[in-house]
Amino acid sequence: MMENGVHIVTLVSRNKDNKDIAGFKQRRESFFTDEPIDSEILQIKFKRFLNEGVHNETSRMYYSINPRDTVKTNKALCKFLIENPDYELRKLKYKQVSIAALAENATSKKWLFDFDINDSSELDKFVQDINNIDSNIEVTTYKTPNGYAVITSRGFDTRKLFEKWKDKDVELKRDSMLCIYWETKR
Repeated sequence: MMENGVHIVTLVSRNKDNKDIAGFKQRRESFFTDEPIDSEILQIKFKRFLNEGVHNETSRMYYSINPRDTVKTNKALCKFLIENPDYELRKLKYKQVSIAALAENATSKKWLFDFDINDSSELDKFVQDINNIDSNIEVTTYKTPNGYAVITSRGFDTRKLFEKWKDKDVELKRDSMLCIYWETKR
């Protein structure tokens, strides 16, 4: 999945995943990486974040499916700082990540289908339907907490696909983040 540019990684411990956990406070951390999605370094960072949580807290790590253009991001950040000279320096890292996350700063146009059906035979049918629409699209699948993520190498006309899958738990997210790790601290 690695291409030119850097990826955004977000570590998060959400209220949604941690209801009724004593001492829980929502946490979030984002950063850039040029590490591949399966990097041991990312796994170590996730474990560190997980271990900073409270007992029974669930954390996730997300990885941008499209790399970000560092030159475009830096230019946009410079423009922002010129227009906002009083911006707090301690917030600069978060602003840089939020600017990089804008769709215009992506270096590829991959799509992510959030396939919240935990059935591999249904997943196979969905991938086959994509291939029937356009056999030149590369499709990659990943297991997620609620089913699968289906990533396509580019966009395509989805009308026929959603005619068939409209009553299923499938959502298109054009420039999204893939949940690559999730775990509960024990």
